[in-house]
Amino acid sequence: MFRGKNSIAIYGITENPTKNEYMVVIDYAKHGSLRKVLNNKFKKLIWSNKLVILLTIVNGLKNIHEIGLMHKDFHSENDPEKIYGVIPFMAPETLSRGEYTQASDIYSYGMVMLEVLTSYPPYYNIPHDANLVMKICKGHKPEIKCEIPQFLKKIMEKCWNFEQNNRSTAEELRSQLQKFKSNIHDDEIRKQVEAADESNKNFILYNPNKMHPEAIYTSRHLTFLKPKKFEDNTHDTKQWDLVIPNNINEYYIS
Repeated sequence: MFRGKNSIAIYGITENPTKNEYMVVIDYAKHGSLRKVLNNKFKKLIWSNKLVILLTIVNGLKNIHEIGLMHKDFHSENDPEKIYGVIPFMAPETLSRGEYTQASDIYSYGMVMLEVLTSYPPYYNIPHDANLVMKICKGHKPEIKCEIPQFLKKIMEKCWNFEQNNRSTAEELRSQLQKFKSNIHDDEIRKQVEAADESNKNFILYNPNKMHPEAIYTSRHLTFLKPKKFEDNTHDTKQWDLVIPNNINEYYIS
């Protein structure tokens, strides 16, 4: 069992032997997903509320990282020749090399920050397909739909850094966010918050009905990413080259 502070307790994993699918037994979240909370209550959230949400999430992530784990999709361990996930939240190194690290979690956390701070999920208005994968692997970033205080924007965009080593750690994020939460009434922070609020007076909240029909926010096997394994005879190592097949249209989900 895994029970961490600021994390939903995991009691176990069960397998469907017929379909070779897995189910995780966790605590019941009475308020639903973060997405549901944001859809229902975003208008009522002020910046300090958003900071609390982000701190709670990063504290949970920090606890997971401290015991040497990663918050990646459980399925990814079932078959090393398949890649699973939600494309907008997957780091370039995961999409291009099948590589999962704690730094990949930080990239994903940066996308969660975008949702919490703007109400908009990343890439909500385009298909989550091979084209998006290629854009992300070339360093493309999602649109920021409203003004964000600069101190938060800087933290978020560092999480999106293409280079893993340039991203913050979970502990660094916790420390930075806690510092800003404690100093929310500091003159400089207050000015940034007021400037963002002024700019966002006519801001239009995210409308789930405007989501592209091929934007998929549930974890799935990304069949259009075909791993190609090859051996390096000089060194005792294995590398991965992910190639998009020519018959890509056969893999599209309607």
